[in-house]
Amino acid sequence: MIDLRRGDCLEIMKTIPDASIDAIITDPPYNIARKNNFKTMGRAGIDFGEWDKGFDLFSYIDEIPRILSKNGSVVIFNEWKNVGDIARYCESKGLVIKDMLRWEKANPMPRNRDRRYITDYECAIWCTNKKAKWTFNRQDENYQRPLFKGALTKKSEKTHGNHTTQKPLWLMEEILNIHTNENDNVLDMFMGSGTTGVACKNLNRNFIGIEMDEAYFDIAKERIKETDYKLF
Repeated sequence: MIDLRRGDCLEIMKTIPDASIDAIITDPPYNIARKNNFKTMGRAGIDFGEWDKGFDLFSYIDEIPRILSKNGSVVIFNEWKNVGDIARYCESKGLVIKDMLRWEKANPMPRNRDRRYITDYECAIWCTNKKAKWTFNRQDENYQRPLFKGALTKKSEKTHGNHTTQKPLWLMEEILNIHTNENDNVLDMFMGSGTTGVACKNLNRNFIGIEMDEAYFDIAKERIKETDYKLF
């Protein structure tokens, strides 16, 4: 089941039935867009667009405890400076923080290497309801480290247009494999260009995607429509 909805997630989430979502995996705006000189260094800048400016980092969290199933999981990506505030807000709504995930990028955005550390990672928090018996499909034969290592999104994945902060498909599939099972209901309320939806279709998960921007919504719709299930 694929259910794509265009509009404000604060309104659309109110229509989702209680305890009907097994996992929320989402990548909301980080509020980090600004002018810089990265284009002169051979990479795109970080003025991602107006959608990444002045965003309310918390309001969408209010509906999560109601719609999340008893044993469901929530994975929220954000910049490291925001992660602590988001985690505390989740706790104020009765959710329990389990761990922080790290995506280590093989090809991070450049910086002045003589003056700063290069930022080669992004973070996500993982939380659940209290007393949940959450899904955790360990992929490592020893311990599952909260570390996902790999490159930025390949150009071949941006087939219908360029979303400036599009997550790579491999990353979303790895997270889904750990935190969900086949036929689970997965929600991404900041769908963007639809990578989580493509990953869900590949891995036989049900997907609800919400996106306000019409151009990105159309990109997501086309990407997901053209995706065939993989055999595994």
